[in-house]
Amino acid sequence: MIAKLLQHLHFLCFFALFTISLSVSLTVSAKQASAGLIRDTELERGFSDLVQAMATKAGFPGGIDIRLVMDNRYNAFVAGGRTVYIHSGLLLEARSAEEILGVIAHEIGHLAAGHVPLRSEDIKNAGVANALTALAAAAVAASGSSDAALGVLMGGTDQVKRQYLSASRNDEAVADGWAVKLLDHAGVSSSGLANLMRRMASQRALPENRQASYYRSHPGANERVALFEDHLSTSPAREARLPREVEMKMLRLVTKTRAFAIDPMIILQKPVKQNWADAQESEKLAGYARAIAYYRRGDLGRAQDEINIMIKASPDDSYFHEFAGDIALSAGNIETSVIAYQNALDIAPDSPQISVSLGRALIAGGTEEQLSRAISVLEQASVGEPDWAFAKRQLAIAYGRSGIIGIADMLLAEEAILLGKTEQGLKLARRALTQLNLPQNVRARAQDIIFQVENRVR
Repeated sequence: MIAKLLQHLHFLCFFALFTISLSVSLTVSAKQASAGLIRDTELERGFSDLVQAMATKAGFPGGIDIRLVMDNRYNAFVAGGRTVYIHSGLLLEARSAEEILGVIAHEIGHLAAGHVPLRSEDIKNAGVANALTALAAAAVAASGSSDAALGVLMGGTDQVKRQYLSASRNDEAVADGWAVKLLDHAGVSSSGLANLMRRMASQRALPENRQASYYRSHPGANERVALFEDHLSTSPAREARLPREVEMKMLRLVTKTRAFAIDPMIILQKPVKQNWADAQESEKLAGYARAIAYYRRGDLGRAQDEINIMIKASPDDSYFHEFAGDIALSAGNIETSVIAYQNALDIAPDSPQISVSLGRALIAGGTEEQLSRAISVLEQASVGEPDWAFAKRQLAIAYGRSGIIGIADMLLAEEAILLGKTEQGLKLARRALTQLNLPQNVRARAQDIIFQVENRVR
């Protein structure tokens, strides 16, 4: 009985983490620099492409997912699966493109080694007397803060704390080993990661409230410097320079992140150059940053002027068209936004987020033809990202406004389950089944929800 209770509580801790991530995406626009998880096609795909070779080497041939957290603290973490979460603060404070790639390589190492599931076993085995504090620590550790998790465990026994600290340091060492192997494979110098560790090690003497988040959540930096220095002395990639196209892609991604992360007036008055970036190339992207800054300030006319200049110079850039759609939709120019999003989707057809944006614009149009089109593109988006709650809701809205209530209820039930609202999901699934002429596949999905929820409760 106790073992089952522990298992159930452990599931809730980790399920809560994903619920938080998913719920944030509902309340934060994919283009707003608010605190929390944001969704942006260009940033996610850009970083995923840059680390594709490393992901493949680590056993993820389909690539890994990158999610951006708008947080000015320098940090990155994993929570299982094949997703790496990186803070905007990491991107803005990094001193080289190699450093950013090195940190992501380290986090891929955690995924390759299966550290999140293994850590859950470590904590579950801590003992019944420490079960609740250990499970609370599991939820904290899943967010990347190992030392914070140790704080939660302070009420436990010394043995539990020693076991957890030992496991955490061992995990970091294993992830470091993966990181240097992956960087060598991709032809990327580990000098950036070595320099980061030297900086982190220097924080050991600082008060905890002045230590970087990365140092606190990745313990043992002082001891890990030697590993990177030894590796650099023999690495075939120690003097490697990133290809210019990689440098420029990284610069664009960081420039876009900065434009959404800091005060837009700073961007407009005195653009801040990334400390490792080429000044000339930074200037080429200044128009993109200004467009974002004007957009965030609500000066949509100037934002549109800036992005139009970028589109004229690069007519085949899907992300410029996508942002033009964001501006037009915010201005209430529905037809213009639909055209812009469709242009973006024509260039990059396999993009669930652009499909969702187009679907939202079509829903705002509201005609029967537009709603029918919205259902089509949002179905496509939902297939591409089946666990994205926001896409489920937008598709439910399109079906609901088209008068197809049963399917709308079933989609809202799926959204509720993804957000951890099981009782609401159960109620909506049952309501969907009361609708006449419900397609058999939709009926089966609603019945699956009911079965899963009822059996989970038992």
